[in-house]
Amino acid sequence: GQVFLRANPEDFENCEAMGLDDWSFEDCLRYYKKLENDLDFKNEFHGNDGPIPVKRHSLDSLLQDQKTFYKTVQDMGFPTTNDHNMPFSEGVGPLPLNNVDGVRWSTGISYVIPALFRENLTVLSNSICKKIIIKDGIQSGVILQNEETYHANEVIVSAGAVESPKLLLNSGIGNKEDISSIGLEHHHQLKGVGKNLRDHPAVELVWKSSEKLLDQLTDVGAQKVALRYSSQESRDRLDMISVMRFQPGGISKDDLHFRSSDFGESRIAITTGLFLAKSHGELTLDSTNPSEKPKINYNYLSNEYDVKRLIEGVKFNYEIARNSNFDNFRGELIEPIPESLEDQSILINWIKSKVHTMHHISGTCKMGKESDEMAVVDKYGKVHGIEGLRVVDCSIMPDCVRANTNATAIMIGEKISDHIKNGN
Repeated sequence: GQVFLRANPEDFENCEAMGLDDWSFEDCLRYYKKLENDLDFKNEFHGNDGPIPVKRHSLDSLLQDQKTFYKTVQDMGFPTTNDHNMPFSEGVGPLPLNNVDGVRWSTGISYVIPALFRENLTVLSNSICKKIIIKDGIQSGVILQNEETYHANEVIVSAGAVESPKLLLNSGIGNKEDISSIGLEHHHQLKGVGKNLRDHPAVELVWKSSEKLLDQLTDVGAQKVALRYSSQESRDRLDMISVMRFQPGGISKDDLHFRSSDFGESRIAITTGLFLAKSHGELTLDSTNPSEKPKINYNYLSNEYDVKRLIEGVKFNYEIARNSNFDNFRGELIEPIPESLEDQSILINWIKSKVHTMHHISGTCKMGKESDEMAVVDKYGKVHGIEGLRVVDCSIMPDCVRANTNATAIMIGEKISDHIKNGN
């Protein structure tokens, strides 16, 4: 939640093709600008009065491995960009971040705290919603886990692409067969709830660091610079991302998703991320207990096109790190084992065993027309067939955008807020 990349204009073309006529890039750009206070750029594509400050690290402030990554990618012929949030921007450059002076500017800090003293706002802390009350196609409120009931003319679910579909399913909204099979009462048939799970799969190449890269404390796993590019296998533009990372010794591997077994020494790594995967999974319930976590099947790499692009990305990033620019501090290759880069079958098995989430789950309450049997909400976030109920978060994206989902999630909130205020 600190990388503040916008989606590509082409991501919104897909929305328009689905009949979501006011979700064009031009429509959404207005809200990307509204939410941000870009501290680096003042132009027609950026906002400077919004609640979320956005800043990029200067090239001088990059860690040595990141400077080397930047130079090497340039030497390989890729363009540079000083603003990854410009439309159609591609190449290598500093990542926009909503982390300024070590503070992550979340929506809690930027939106909720300034509104806490409003008379029309009550925040219930340590409260979990058990289910939405549904009768005859109308919602009438919610029941919390402590059995307290709150009635409302409208309920807006904004719990994220995991918890939002989970709450709908717990409330009896979804595919009847799935809901009835675990003993929950079914209230409304919407086949797409929890389906169409989209994400960005990724793997890391990891090396030992042969030299001490740092003489002082630094951001752990700092993501300061990235390359956005199109794979040779691509039918879509800018479907790949490469990010150079450094991990100081003694830091838990769970902090950075590194997958080697010994983390006593410092490591350098390059993340290979697939930004437009064709594979999709699903989220289901195993229990009637609302405290139980849902079952998530990411179904990564079930589409051969995804496998081909990750293979290409891994080999490409390996060639970056083999460049002589890295000789002073690139040590032994840890992940994958060198032999796998010479044997395609070994490499495929390694990728399938190491692939993991970039935490950008989307699509589980898909937006679309009511004629689409997998659509859950309309273009205003209104749940099809249920009066007074909306979903407003990344779960309504028809597909995972070609960017980290942080900025787009907030944009969706801003956009649908205007729809609500305008009576839609």
